[in-house]
Amino acid sequence: MTEDALLEFRSDVQKFIRLFGMLEQSVTPCGFPLSVSQAYALQELENTTLSVSELAQRLNLERSSVSRLVDGLVKENLVSRDINEANRREILLALTEKGSRIIGQVRNQSLSFYQTVLENVPDGDQAIIMEGFKKFNHALFQYRGKTR
Repeated sequence: MTEDALLEFRSDVQKFIRLFGMLEQSVTPCGFPLSVSQAYALQELENTTLSVSELAQRLNLERSSVSRLVDGLVKENLVSRDINEANRREILLALTEKGSRIIGQVRNQSLSFYQTVLENVPDGDQAIIMEGFKKFNHALFQYRGKTR
């Protein structure tokens, strides 16, 4: 790929990040009043219990950053922290009832957001965009040394 093509691609990715709302600190791209990190953490905990280390790995964040993130979620009564009885040195995280309600609302609002945005894309191109995102994500995971 040429340098000009790479610079154009970089510009397109940066524009996407801005337009998508990833630089906004207090709301998700779909407009829900949670930070993106908070929403992603709640999504990861939606159907499972995780340790802080497991959540950090899934979010690709430092454990200390996730600990601060979890502190805020616990304070808002969205996540509970409990000692793992099988390994008392480990803290397990789970959604509270309020957290489950909130992540359900986020899911519904985000589905509506994606539907509305994709209505501006011709039907045949929607599948191309989705497949392109999958391939780009796969390439990023390979670059970062992750496996899925």
